[in-house]
Parts: sequence; C-alpha cells; structure tokens
Amino acid sequence: MADSPSPAAPGDDAERLQALQRYGILDTPMEPAYDELADIAGHVCEAPVALISFVDHDRQWFKASLGLPARETPLNQSVCRYAIQQSGVFTVPDLALDARFAHFDIVTQENPLRFYAGAPLITPDGYALGTLCVLDHRPRVLAQKVLDLLSSLACQVVRLLELKRANDLQGQMLADLEAARQQMAVLAHTDVLTGLANRRSFTERLRQELALLQRSSEPACLLMMDIDHFKRVNDMHGHHVGDQALQLLATLCRDVFRAADVVSRWGGEEFLALLPATRVDQAQVVAQRVHAALAAHALPGIEPPLVLAVSMGLTLFDPLRPLDVTLRVLDSALYTAKREGRSRTVVV
Repeated sequence: MADSPSPAAPGDDAERLQALQRYGILDTPMEPAYDELADIAGHVCEAPVALISFVDHDRQWFKASLGLPARETPLNQSVCRYAIQQSGVFTVPDLALDARFAHFDIVTQENPLRFYAGAPLITPDGYALGTLCVLDHRPRVLAQKVLDLLSSLACQVVRLLELKRANDLQGQMLADLEAARQQMAVLAHTDVLTGLANRRSFTERLRQELALLQRSSEPACLLMMDIDHFKRVNDMHGHHVGDQALQLLATLCRDVFRAADVVSRWGGEEFLALLPATRVDQAQVVAQRVHAALAAHALPGIEPPLVLAVSMGLTLFDPLRPLDVTLRVLDSALYTAKREGRSRTVVV
C-alpha cells in the first residue's frame, strides 16, 4: 500500500532537528526516569502503550517504550510527526477510521492499536522534539483533565531533557577545565620555546635524583651546555634565528639523549642534562654525540650555512656534595671550556 502523504513540514524543521541534536538524547540507553514518566502516563490514561518518542529526520525513536517492543519506527509510520505540529495534545479517537493512519502497521497488525493521544515535548525555545504519547487497542476519548495531566507529564519529560543538557554542558565544562589545568601544569614545567623542562621543574628533578643517589650506589652525571657565540648569532641574524638555534639544539638533544635522561633549558642559551645510571666515561660519549650532531646539522635557511657549536661542563653527580655546590662546579667547568677554545667538554 502506498505511503500516506506527509503533513506540511514546518518551516523551521531544520532548526527543530538541530535543537533535537543539541540534547544528545537519540540512541541513548533506556533510563528509569523516562520509563517512570511513561508508566505514569499509561496509568493516568489507562492505556496499555506509553511512549516517549523523538521525531528525527527519517524515523521516530523511543526513549521509553512501554507496551511496544520496537525502539524506533520509520517516519512514514509515525503518528507523532503530526502531533508535534499541534500546540496541544493531539488525539485520534480511532486510527482505523482516519485516512492518514488507517494503513499504518500498528493499525493493520493483529491486535491493532486504535487510539492515540500525544502531548508534544516543547523546548523552552519553542521546538517540538517529539511526544509523550499513549495508545490503546480500542477507540476512545480522553477527558480534558486527563489530557491536561498528559501535557503536564510531557513538561516533566522536557525538564529531564533540560537537566541532561545542563549536566552534559557541565561535564564538558569540567572536561575543558581539566584539559586546561593539565595544559597549565605542562606549561608550568616546560620551556615554551624548546619544549624541554624549565629550570624550576628541572631543579625539583635534581633534588629527587639527589635523594635517590643518597640511597643507591649507582652513578649519575650532569652535563651543562652553552651555545657558543650565541650573542653573535642574535646580532647578525636576528633573535628569530637565535630562537631557531635554541630549538635546533633541543631537537638534537632529544635524538641524542636516552629516554631516561632529562634535558632542560637552564636559562638563556644554557642547557642542563641529567644522566641517571651513567658513569663519567659514558657521559663523555654522549657529549661527543652532541658535538657531532650539531656539526652535522646547520641551521636551515641561513646562507652561508650556520653551524652551531657548544661548550660543555661535565661532572659526576656526587650525592655527598650539596646541589648548589655541584652546580657551581659544573658552571665553572663550562666556562673553562669556553676559555680553552669553545666547542669542547671539560670534565671536573
């Protein structure tokens, strides 16, 4: 049998469907709060079938479905699509006698449904998303008081939707706040330009390592690096090239150092690396790899090619020596390397 003609679509149906999507209700699991409202509606109307139905673009989907096993039906089998175009409760005393619905499956099936009453679910901004409806196997008429109660229950369904939407928005807000908090935590411990640990977070890591070393016999080393002639790079090429130089060194350090090592931008053009479980001779090999990596990677886009070099100070991280003393010793080794001709590593 041919489909019944569709009712004239409201001019704002696209906006209505957008409103429906905003609530995020479609295809969600059944929930007791909605089932209970449908159950009350069936009880008030003395009807064996009660549904909370949402009218999508090509189907009607049931958030609550009492007395009807289906979770959705095609839109061309929907009485609710007519109901959402009414301002009040839409009633059909006998579906079998109404040409719009007489051929519907629910009417032609064995043990057919004959009666329908649906109260539209109207949002605060005026969009009808679906209905709270009841159906019966016999033709009938509902008293006005019962129709009013059905409308009141439909308002409660909308309140549930509003509560869900508010909870969803709050959940998203909390997720956004947590993401922002995590980002701030990262920024608080990270040098923005290079992405390496900043001085504050690295100092805390050094204190932790010092405590570990005081309980362990494993060695650790500290390596301080300073880009040679960095002021000249800035003066000749501009600070943006200086920034590129810092970023290049940071990138090469990520390639050279192990995952267990921690590299930081200590300040300006100075970098400091912690090498846990590392002897001095092993750390010297790492330092040589840094020298070699810089020699093999000129700064891109600079003519003539600009090849960076670093001076380094290297020392054993002695757990019996105060941290500030260790850092002064390391700094002194670094400047010894600079005085002795740069692009070298001095061990103390």
